[in-house]
Amino acid sequence: MYEFRPATDRIWHLRELIRDRVLRIDAERAVLWTEASKKYENVVPIIKRPLSLYELCKNMTILFEDFEIIIGNKSPYFFGSPQYPEWIGQGWFLEPIKNGEWPLKDGMYYNPEGEQVRLSISQEDYEALLSIQDYWKDRRVTTVADAWQPDGFDELKRLNVSSYADGGMGMTCLSPGHLIAGYDKIIGKGYAAIRREAQDWLDAHRGDLMGEDMNKYMFYKSATIACDAAILLVKRYAQACLDKAAACADDKRKAELLKMGDSLMWISENPARSFWEAVQGIMMYQILINLETRIPSPALGRFDQWTWPYLKRDLESGALTMDEAQEIVDAFFLKANCYYNAGPDKLVKTTGIGNTYQHTTIGGVDPSTGEDATNPITYMVLETVGRLKLHDPTISLRINKNSPDRLWDCALETSRLVGGLPLFQNDEVIIPALQAELGFELYDARNYGIIGCQEIVGCGCDFPAPNGIYPPHASVWWGSIFDMAINNGRNPFNGEQASLKTGYLYEMSSIEEVREAVARMGRYIMKLFISANNYAEYISPYYSTQPALSISMTGCMEKGLDAVMGGCKYNSYGGTATGLATLGDALTTIKYMCFDKKKCTTRALYDAVMANWEGCEPLRQQILNEVPHYGNADPYADMEVKWCVDLYYDICQELYSVRSKKYKSGLYGASDHVAQGYLTWATPDGRKLGEPIADAMSPCQSRDSNGPTAVFVSACCFDHHHYLGGIALNLRMHPTVLSRGDGIAKLRDMTKAYFENGGMEVQYNVVDTATLRQAQADPTKYRDLVVRIAGYSAYFVELGHDLQNDIIARHENRL
Repeated sequence: MYEFRPATDRIWHLRELIRDRVLRIDAERAVLWTEASKKYENVVPIIKRPLSLYELCKNMTILFEDFEIIIGNKSPYFFGSPQYPEWIGQGWFLEPIKNGEWPLKDGMYYNPEGEQVRLSISQEDYEALLSIQDYWKDRRVTTVADAWQPDGFDELKRLNVSSYADGGMGMTCLSPGHLIAGYDKIIGKGYAAIRREAQDWLDAHRGDLMGEDMNKYMFYKSATIACDAAILLVKRYAQACLDKAAACADDKRKAELLKMGDSLMWISENPARSFWEAVQGIMMYQILINLETRIPSPALGRFDQWTWPYLKRDLESGALTMDEAQEIVDAFFLKANCYYNAGPDKLVKTTGIGNTYQHTTIGGVDPSTGEDATNPITYMVLETVGRLKLHDPTISLRINKNSPDRLWDCALETSRLVGGLPLFQNDEVIIPALQAELGFELYDARNYGIIGCQEIVGCGCDFPAPNGIYPPHASVWWGSIFDMAINNGRNPFNGEQASLKTGYLYEMSSIEEVREAVARMGRYIMKLFISANNYAEYISPYYSTQPALSISMTGCMEKGLDAVMGGCKYNSYGGTATGLATLGDALTTIKYMCFDKKKCTTRALYDAVMANWEGCEPLRQQILNEVPHYGNADPYADMEVKWCVDLYYDICQELYSVRSKKYKSGLYGASDHVAQGYLTWATPDGRKLGEPIADAMSPCQSRDSNGPTAVFVSACCFDHHHYLGGIALNLRMHPTVLSRGDGIAKLRDMTKAYFENGGMEVQYNVVDTATLRQAQADPTKYRDLVVRIAGYSAYFVELGHDLQNDIIARHENRL
């Protein structure tokens, strides 16, 4: 079995601080951004935004701890959570504090005992945030979107079939994007060279701006300001290192700080020269783009590929040892664990209490040669996650036909220690699909990465907007669509009637009529949903440009066009259909019970569903125990799931925006299947109101009973090449599978066979039901137990009870 290196004492110290974190809500960014916004009140947004960023980089607190070797903070507090008043209000915590719901202890307010997320805020920060509330009341990006919407949006909201719902997420509450920035360009070219490129264009066109030149002028001017902000920020961190070194009494740490300061001063303008400079350069850019806006997307991309050339050179020259390099990798991912955003307790239901969205992609092939590109850093990243038992960032391991067995061993040992990590992604499916579906050039297709939950994107060249142009508008609720389709267009959850009427189940005489009703309703709702997304995209180019991001993205500097405006080399769009196994099983139930076996009438089944199965338990149990289910290699059930996913893909082919002619379909979800369950009426497969729908593309909970190979057979009933939004397939394995060499080999070979048969992705929870039950009963004993939900991993004991039960309900597999 694969053995991991030990971690150093200061790495363990940092890890324990992170594990016991209490997030501190921070007012500094909000106050500084407000002051800049007032200063530049009437400046056009494309210039106002980078000017505000510059003011922030100039005046923010520079913080790092004495034991850190990779540094960078977005806040004056070690676990600070900065606020973005231009995007979203702070009422979710300001009002409870004002109402006395947060107790005050020693000058700090703390959220109530029993909430999953541990939060605090000082009196000073609370008062500072209160003081700026009135200014932002009518100045947020969403102010414009909320003031008027196109026809049809009111119907979409009242139907309660998506995140655009009454009381749901605002249309523009998070910034546009969700992507992988061009980190390799930043560390390989440097800010000064990028700035010079922009300035050269400005100098050449001074006083001579005709036609489209003005658009380019505004972009290049914003780019120079963004570069100035980046250079200033990194130099301030450099000086902080040098200042700490001057006051340091420990000779070893003093030398380390001096070296860090000199290196930071260099990379403030120039390309990285060493492994440490490359890693620190990525982190500094990460800080910059997250200061600019709220989650453009902080996914870190192909970290091992971008940093390996620098480490290789350091190892060859003797400047660094493998153990020293491992400590740098450890420090990098621990630093990434300091960037959680505070949020209300209800978010535990859908995102857990710790998800930074810094999805990191390792392994895969060389984009130039197509050969396996596994390198020492690939293993180091897995060792960091496994040894330190980190649930975040999410790690995707790209697998190809030449991936070495040692890499499999390392990855599966990581999965044994840390549930659901890494995610296994299949290059042999994804690379040709990117070429065929999205027109990616071969180099860019080979260079793909994963973001968010599962979304497949180009690295540093793609503005994919896979969760709507303004996240998190990724999906419609297909369970509700199904219920509306068999209820003449009325949502039984809230009684709201759609403009489209489809008839009642008891009026339908064949499974084909049922499918047609679902297809009509699905197409209708999807087009309403995408129309709302497209209206939001209409707003974004003026209000939401991102010059600090755009300077690194292929296409933007070449075109003189911001990423939000379509400047990137590739522009796509997309969303996801969570839990289509529930729809498939519902169709199978109707076909089996009503039309093929004639076990009950369509009227009886309709009445049972509309009654939420009250008084119909014998029928419900017959359905649960007799009807075939997806996940068991049964073509009778699998064909209905295939019909559902194919329908979703076909509808997506009809959707597009001005910026993107392609709407990608995905089959993933964070833990949206649990949240959707609360809002989706009962379904014909025997599911009751409030119960989760199927997670992502996995079988419905406990409906798979024929083992993991049967799940894989069912999962390959449709063409995975079509689903470039990404696919998430969860399997729970008993720990005995990975406790012995033959079990490891069997799981590896089974996964390979699934990939050879066209499977795109799989992720394994390695934990038994007994352990999960014990963890519920005694959380302190299992505080480091990591599990995979669907699109993210979390410490099991920090999940809400419904999420815990959802994990427990999944079938436990053995080999």
